[in-house]
Amino acid sequence: MLSLLQFVASTMNSFLELVDRLRCGDLPGLQAVEVSPQAFYQRLQALPHTIFADMLRETTRRLKNSNSSARQWVKDLAPFANGIYSMDDTTLDALARKSKILQLYPKGSMETLGGRLGCILDLVTGKFAEVLYDPDSAANEKNHARPLIERLGQGALYVFDLGYFAFPFLDYLTERKCFFVTRMRAKTSFDVITVLAKNSKYRDRIVWLGKYRADQAAHPVRFVELNINGKWWGYLTNVLNPQILDAAAVWALYSQRWNIEKSFATVKRALGMAFLRVTHTNGILIQIWTTLTVYQVLQDLRLEVAASVGCKDSEISWLNLMRRISWYAESPRSIPLRQWLKDKAPKLYLAKRGTRKRRLDELPEDIVSECLPPPAAPDLSTLKTRTPRQGDTSRARRKRSLFFAALS
Repeated sequence: MLSLLQFVASTMNSFLELVDRLRCGDLPGLQAVEVSPQAFYQRLQALPHTIFADMLRETTRRLKNSNSSARQWVKDLAPFANGIYSMDDTTLDALARKSKILQLYPKGSMETLGGRLGCILDLVTGKFAEVLYDPDSAANEKNHARPLIERLGQGALYVFDLGYFAFPFLDYLTERKCFFVTRMRAKTSFDVITVLAKNSKYRDRIVWLGKYRADQAAHPVRFVELNINGKWWGYLTNVLNPQILDAAAVWALYSQRWNIEKSFATVKRALGMAFLRVTHTNGILIQIWTTLTVYQVLQDLRLEVAASVGCKDSEISWLNLMRRISWYAESPRSIPLRQWLKDKAPKLYLAKRGTRKRRLDELPEDIVSECLPPPAAPDLSTLKTRTPRQGDTSRARRKRSLFFAALS
């Protein structure tokens, strides 16, 4: 377990390099072990991946109970929510094409990919709150949403993209007493219940999704539109009171959705999960759980280091942080790593450099002024829930082989 953690944290090029270091006693904390590459691969296949899932779960629990810093400003966007999460799936990259079975398929086909990860990211801490693995690389992300949400409590707020846009799913979140913020799909029909605000920069309405009886949602939602640089952007939420969640907060919450995409890029590129070294499910899961364990620890360090120098954790480079940790590991030190990083942070070049600004960091002032003060809460006391018409919902969902780390 320790050697695999060092394999990820040190971004080694191959398991063969790890085996060489094991044989030479070149891994900190481990004595030399006479082991062949074949024996190492056999151990990966025989050692249960659940041991590494337990390690990820325990690490996440300990970090959650620590006094590490958090993105308080994100929490302040929706203080009524028990948690603020982003939800998405990512398809894992191609497996090592050494198996005879995989060589039967052309390069890049779905059969040669490593499966699919469904994840929920805590936007307040930047750490993974829940994760599942599906061996089917072609699986639809909607199939993973409910199993993930059911592992977290009620009262949470979820931010997700149009891949999850479906009337039954939005109704499910409302009935489960969860909140959501998402984009409005183009050409979606709706009936306006009441208009909360309407001007040249900002429109806010309570609507029924689905104008026609053949396809309609059961619960009303709030449709917020903002005119940004001459283009209208539409967002949906089931927080119907704009005084609890104003339009600027809706926009800011959805802009945080991209953090989960950045986390996927980190575990794949910086931590090497883009290269799955084995072709059997047990070995793939060992690599996934180990990589996510390292990610959780490093993200906790990023939060604390960023707080010590007075910047956001998003400004700390993953690669720079990992290189500085390598410096620390090269020679024995009397001071713990966490304290060393905080003490040396002002002198270390940890910030990202040469990054391009791709999207707005803040809502333009002219739009913010049009959104304030928030409209009064709508009176929906006489509004009745509609009977949803969403096709045949009685069919049992296809049984899937899902592997959970059960972080919650």
